Amino acid sequence: MKFLMIVSAVVIIIIGVIIFLAYRMYSTVFGKRCDGDERLKYFTHNDFEGLKAAPIEFQNKDGVTLRGAIYAKSGVQMPKGLIVFSHGMGGGHLSYMTEINTFAENEFAVLAYDNTGTCSSDGEKIGSFCQGPEDLKAALKFVKEHPMLSKMKIVLAGHSWGGYSVCRALGDEDVKVDGAVTFGAPNSGYQVISAALGEKFSFLTPVFKLFFRIFEGKDALVLCSDCVASAEPTPVLMLQGENDAIVRREISAAQSAEDLPHVKAVFFDGRYHNVYQTIESEEYMNATFARINALKKNKNTSEKEISACYDNIDYELITREDPAVIDLVIRFMNNCTK
Repeated sequence: MKFLMIVSAVVIIIIGVIIFLAYRMYSTVFGKRCDGDERLKYFTHNDFEGLKAAPIEFQNKDGVTLRGAIYAKSGVQMPKGLIVFSHGMGGGHLSYMTEINTFAENEFAVLAYDNTGTCSSDGEKIGSFCQGPEDLKAALKFVKEHPMLSKMKIVLAGHSWGGYSVCRALGDEDVKVDGAVTFGAPNSGYQVISAALGEKFSFLTPVFKLFFRIFEGKDALVLCSDCVASAEPTPVLMLQGENDAIVRREISAAQSAEDLPHVKAVFFDGRYHNVYQTIESEEYMNATFARINALKKNKNTSEKEISACYDNIDYELITREDPAVIDLVIRFMNNCTK
């Protein structure tokens, strides 16, 4: 009897530790704002010739003000369509200005904004993984009520968390768009947060699933693949890197939805999470940030050394796009809006 009591106590302690670790992980990600890295240079429209930005703001369903802009190239009188872009975690939409400029160069207008608790938008914290889809639906409501934008054909686009948001939005019967593109989208939020801890902590996945259910409601367990399936016949292009360590192929929305008739899923050998960049670009980016993080963790590193590392970043290389991937995306968008 005493042995059973000891075993039970140990099991309870282990479960308690697991739940505590899961809660810490969850609150670390969603319980604060994300304002990017103030030492990095984020491109704006001023860094691209002929790119115009018309500031916008709108409210999400909770009344939080979200801010962004509508981007277009000078001289483009009638854009082919409107791309509504949803960003990933770690920064706001300015992290994707190279892609936004490329879309605009191909005669699209682009509506891009910062999610709740991110960069230029209001909010004390990000809140939850499901906040991304809610903010995207708020952006689409803004478009629907806009006298000019509401007349345009619409293509959704998003990377990582933004790709998840795009897929989830497609599952809303009130969302009517002409196409969608995702880059490195996970099939669920709880899977990608669990995967961030590494494979040796995969046993925590059920705990994260429980946490998402408790803190975000039953919608948090909805799979992106199911949402994409319900959007048929809306065409969807899903791009995924085979070497993506953040959203591994087995938990990607692309793999789960690849057999759907209206989906074109493309998997790129040797590619990572930012599949729209060249391999050289992303390897340089990963090495640069790894070096910066290592310097920050070293107590013997001087502030001068850290600053020098930031100052020496090659921003042209770190944002360099892969022409083949971009061409695939643009051709798809052209077909959606013709």
